[in-house]
Amino acid sequence: MESESIMWSAPCALFDTKDHLAVGGKPGVYRIRAFTDRNEPMIIHRVNGVDSLGILHIGKSKNLGRRIRTFRQAAEGLKAAHHAGCEFHEWGFDSIISRNRLRYDYAITRTDQEALKVERYLHEEYRKKYFDRPPLDGTSGQVGQ
Repeated sequence: MESESIMWSAPCALFDTKDHLAVGGKPGVYRIRAFTDRNEPMIIHRVNGVDSLGILHIGKSKNLGRRIRTFRQAAEGLKAAHHAGCEFHEWGFDSIISRNRLRYDYAITRTDQEALKVERYLHEEYRKKYFDRPPLDGTSGQVGQ
């Protein structure tokens, strides 16, 4: 598997939209990304380089639409079970990256098990490249999780 072979959707606004409904209940992987005011991916400096895609979180779900909505609700400070969304809110990321600059993209998989394999692969590749995890991914993608 190569990250170039993953068919990502176009980035979609995370807030003030219902775009996640179009994704529906399909399994797959998704990324929460930060964008600039010019709608370009925000550069994020990592331990071993620069993440030019602005990736804040890599996740998987058997129901992508619901999981993206849950992240959004948690990032707003609502009671929602999404660790990365809660961290965005609780750690004050919105003081650096306003919520209207968050986007998500996704890739649909055939099964939840395939989504898990792709998520682990994406985390492994990110760590190999940057010697770090995406900022909101304290525990995501770890083997045995």
